[in-house]
Amino acid sequence: MKIYKNIRLAGLLLIATSTLTMSCKKMFDMEPQDVLEAKQTYRNIYDADAVVLGIYGKFSGLAERYIVLNELRGDLLDVTPNANEYLRQINLHNVSVDNPYADPRPFYEIIINCNDAIKNFGIMREKKILDENQYYQRYTEVGLLRTWLYLQLGIHYGSVPYVTDALDNVNDLQDETKFPKLSFDQLLDQLISFTEAIPKVYLNQNTSSASPTLIMAMNSYSVKDGVFKFFIHRKSLLGDINLWKGNYEKAAAYYKEVMELGTTNTSNNDQNIEIYDTYRVSNDNSGKNTLLTIGTNNPWPTIFTNALDERETNRERMWTLPLNKDFAPGNPFIKLFSSTGNYLLKPSDLAIQKWDDQVRLDGGLRDRRGLNASYWLNAGKPEVYKFVAKYDITKPFETTGIWLLYRAAVLHLRYAEAANRAGYSELAGVIVNDGFADKGVTYANNPTPFDFNAFKGTVNGNWYRNIGIRGRAVDRNVAFDQNNLMIDTEDKIIEEEALESAFEGYRWPDLLRIALRRKATDPNYLANKIGAKFDASNNGDGAAVRARLTDEKNWYLPFKWK
Repeated sequence: MKIYKNIRLAGLLLIATSTLTMSCKKMFDMEPQDVLEAKQTYRNIYDADAVVLGIYGKFSGLAERYIVLNELRGDLLDVTPNANEYLRQINLHNVSVDNPYADPRPFYEIIINCNDAIKNFGIMREKKILDENQYYQRYTEVGLLRTWLYLQLGIHYGSVPYVTDALDNVNDLQDETKFPKLSFDQLLDQLISFTEAIPKVYLNQNTSSASPTLIMAMNSYSVKDGVFKFFIHRKSLLGDINLWKGNYEKAAAYYKEVMELGTTNTSNNDQNIEIYDTYRVSNDNSGKNTLLTIGTNNPWPTIFTNALDERETNRERMWTLPLNKDFAPGNPFIKLFSSTGNYLLKPSDLAIQKWDDQVRLDGGLRDRRGLNASYWLNAGKPEVYKFVAKYDITKPFETTGIWLLYRAAVLHLRYAEAANRAGYSELAGVIVNDGFADKGVTYANNPTPFDFNAFKGTVNGNWYRNIGIRGRAVDRNVAFDQNNLMIDTEDKIIEEEALESAFEGYRWPDLLRIALRRKATDPNYLANKIGAKFDASNNGDGAAVRARLTDEKNWYLPFKWK
C-alpha cells in the first residue's frame, strides 16, 4: 500500500499548487518526481504548508455534497424536474446504498490525509524541523478540520468509525473488526477530548505578528478583521460540538469569546478588529457601514457576493473558501441552482412561504431576506440567489464564487440556542429580536458567559450597537410563550435560522439537533418538520416521508463504501 500513500501525498501537493497561488515561492521548490516519499515531502516548513493547503484544496471538493446533504434533507430546499434519482432519494429520505451522495468515503479520504499530516508534523517536530509554535499551528489547523469532518459524519451517519492513526489505504476502514463504529454521542466525546487537549493559545484566531495562528499569504485573499478567514473558525467549532453534546454553558462560553473578538481597538494593519462591529450584528447609524435592510436599499445579500476583502461583509463572514473556476473542483453551485446550468435544486415552497409570512417594522409583509436576497425568480423559476447572484449568463465560463461556511448571524443564533437551554431564555430572545441597542437595560451584571454590556453614554459598552437578527432584517419582534418559555424560544430560534441562513448548509443539522434533544418528549418533531415541506407544495410524498422519519434509524444515511 506504500504506492497508494505516496500517490496521495503527491496528489495533495498538486492540489495545493493548483488551488491557490502562494506568494512564497520556496513552498513549491519540489523535486520533479512521479512519486514523493514522506521524507521528500516533509523536508521543511514550506512542505508542511503545502500539505495543509493540499488538504484544504481537497476539502473544497466537498462543497456540493455538503449543501446537498445538509439542505436537501431539510425543509427549505427541493428538487426540480431535472433532478436525478439520487437527489430525489435524498429529498425523500429513502436512500439506496449505491447513492453517491451517501458515500462516506470522500470524508474519510480527507480525514486520512489529516491523520497522515499530523503524524508527519510530529516527526518534523522531533527532528527540530518545526519548532513548538510552528508544529502546533499546523497540528491545530489540520486537527480541527478533521474534527469538523467527523462532526459531519456523525450528523449524517450516526455511528461511524473514529480513527486518528495514519493509514496506508482508506479502504482499510471497511474492516469493522479493526475499526468499530462509535455512536454519535461517543463520537462527540472523542471530539471534545481531542480539542480540549490542544493548548488554549492555539485556539485563538487573530493575526498580530506574535499570533500563534497559521497565516499564509495568498493572492486575492487578504487578512480581514484580524482573522485569516481561509482556515476553519476554531472556537465556533468548539462551541458547536459542545452544543451537540448538551454542554450548553461551555458552548455559550466558546461562542461568546468569538462574539467579543473585538474587545480593543488596534492600529495594526494586520489586526483590524472593529470593537463594536466585528461579529456583533450591529448598526453604526452611519447609513453605510451596515447590513441593515432598509427601504429599497438591501445590503444584506452582499454577504454572499462581495469580494473576499470587502470591509462590511467581513464583519459578518467568519470562514470563507474561494471556489475558483480555473482549478478543480471549481464552483458546483451554478450546476445545482442556476436555470442556465442544470437547475437541479430550488427553494422549497415552504421556505418561500416562511419569508412571505413575516411582518416588517413598516407593517408590510415579506421578509427582505427572502425574495431577491436568499432566492430570486429567473424567468419565473425560483433560484437560490445566494449561490448564483454573481453568475452572468453572457459569461458562462465565469463561475468563480465563494463557499461561506460560517458567519456571525449563525454564531449569534447558536449562542442564543445554548443560552436558552442554560436558563437564559430572555437573553436568547433579545438576540433573536432587535438586540441590545436602545433597550434602556444592560445585561452586564449577568454571570459570564451571559453578560452583555450595552450601556450607552460617556463610555459605551461593547454591545451598544447590536441590533439583533430580526432587527437587522427590520422585521417585527416575535413574542415568546411565557408558559412554555424554553421550548417556544428554541422553536423561534430555529425558525429564525431558517429565515437567516437558508440553503447555506445548516438546516438539517439544526433540525436533527433539536429532534435528538426532544426524542423523549416530541418523537415526531423531525418527521413533522420535513413532512411540512411536502405539504406546502401539495406533494403526495409527505405521508411516506413522515412515516419513514418516525423511525430514528431513518434519520441517518446508510454507511456503505461505494
